Amino acid sequence: MSRFFSKKILIGLVATLSLISSAYAATGFLKGERTDGMNKICYYDVLGSTYTLNVSSVSLCPLTHNF
Repeated sequence: MSRFFSKKILIGLVATLSLISSAYAATGFLKGERTDGMNKICYYDVLGSTYTLNVSSVSLCPLTHNF
C-alpha cells in the first residue's frame, strides 16, 4: 500500500468520525440554575435528559446550549 493511499484513508476516516460525532450534538434548553460559591450551575433539558454547564456566578446562564 502506498503512503499516498494510506493518507487518503486516514483523512477519510477522520472526516467520517467528525461527521458522526457532530450528528449526536443536541441543543439543551435552560430549565434551572443554582449558585455554588464562585460558580453557577446551569441545568438544561436535552431530549429528556438533564445536562449541566458551569459558568461564573456573576454570569447569566445561556437560554440554550449545544451539548
